[in-house]
Amino acid sequence: MSSPEPHDISAELGALMATLRRDLTVHVRHGRFPADATPEDVRGGLAVQVHTLVAELHRYWQRYASGGTGLATVPQIEASLEPVDAAAAVELLTTLSVDDLLWPGFTRGDRDEAHHAATGVVELLGPAAEWWTTRDAYAWNTVTACTCDGVIAGSDGNRFAVLIQVGED
Repeated sequence: MSSPEPHDISAELGALMATLRRDLTVHVRHGRFPADATPEDVRGGLAVQVHTLVAELHRYWQRYASGGTGLATVPQIEASLEPVDAAAAVELLTTLSVDDLLWPGFTRGDRDEAHHAATGVVELLGPAAEWWTTRDAYAWNTVTACTCDGVIAGSDGNRFAVLIQVGED
């Protein structure tokens, strides 16, 4: 039996991630990796979690999606993930939560509140957490059939947090 945590980190992580979520466009997923997961392969584990979230969204978004390719596979998602540091993770969590990818200049929600929640998420997962995004040096690598999407995902090897913004014009 594992020792109890000083406070319920999972509940706190869930509350912070819920603060970053926005109806229809910004979705989150968080939790613990399955007991049989290999913590050495954080990137692969996160790709599975991103795929799970994208599959859930696809059921809703597929009727509006313009792309004919459908959702990306786990290996495609894993290949699209680029590492970022904790500071970049805070900024990406904040940006994807409040700034619309499709309509620059349009915001959803309070930036300070989102930044506070994003900082909390990164701090909860700790300094050893690995963070990955679908943004490379030039553009977002899409993982849905929508016009655009952006992902930021991180894990401490045990817990994970995933945020995706999707947009369709």
